[in-house]
Amino acid sequence: MISGADKQSFFDQGYLVVPGVVPALLCEAAVSAICRHLTLKLDDPSTWYVGASQGHGIVPVHHDPVFWAIRQLPAIHQVFADLYNTGHLWVTMDRASFKPPAHGWGEKVYVDPIHWDGDPRLDSPLSIQGLVYLTDTAADQGAFCCVPGAFRSLSEFLLNQTEDALSRLRPDLGDHVVEAIAAPAGSLVLWHRKMPHSSAENLTAEPRFTQYVAMDLQGDENARQHRIELFSQKRPPAWAVRQNVPDQQIPETGPEIVLTELGRKLVGVDRW
Repeated sequence: MISGADKQSFFDQGYLVVPGVVPALLCEAAVSAICRHLTLKLDDPSTWYVGASQGHGIVPVHHDPVFWAIRQLPAIHQVFADLYNTGHLWVTMDRASFKPPAHGWGEKVYVDPIHWDGDPRLDSPLSIQGLVYLTDTAADQGAFCCVPGAFRSLSEFLLNQTEDALSRLRPDLGDHVVEAIAAPAGSLVLWHRKMPHSSAENLTAEPRFTQYVAMDLQGDENARQHRIELFSQKRPPAWAVRQNVPDQQIPETGPEIVLTELGRKLVGVDRW
């Protein structure tokens, strides 16, 4: 699915954009699902801010059928398998994001600062994070942003961080440049867990839609049974519960999720 040069670029730069991974119809269906959950209308900007939240614009839904249809795509699994050098992976049960234009809030918009999602000093197994752009996304449209320069010189970069910055997972970037990553709808955007990242303020007139999709190496039997329970009960992961995002249903409602043969393995229902 990706070339050797793509793979090398990921480990050199800390991120990779793979266009054309998710078909247009699935992207459109995911956008419709987000609109439905937030009760917004794309042709009526006055509805964009009622259920939306500032910052990343998290949509606290993990088990919508279309989200699972995207997670089970063989093309997505193949990209992660190429980077991990194994197909024995489990997919995350993450959520989506809707970020309307910043000017519509009528107040200063909160933007999550550049951060890590885990301690970059730890010598931990490879972990790759990702999202899918569900619509064409410009660099100034609240796009994913990251700091490749800091990643390329991570050891030196960490030496220049204060203990406070490291403990809060909020690095002092110094002269390092933040890059906003534009890409067309259906693109899979991946980044190394040790890459400082966030998403930018949406300065355009159009909203940004994304779905977070990532895969990790499969875990032990206890972890497998826990994943099966989360899936079968349509419950959000513990980390999502701790974040206490408004309107999170526990458990979530909706139709039964149909897993493909690949999907059963990505959940852990079937072993690899």
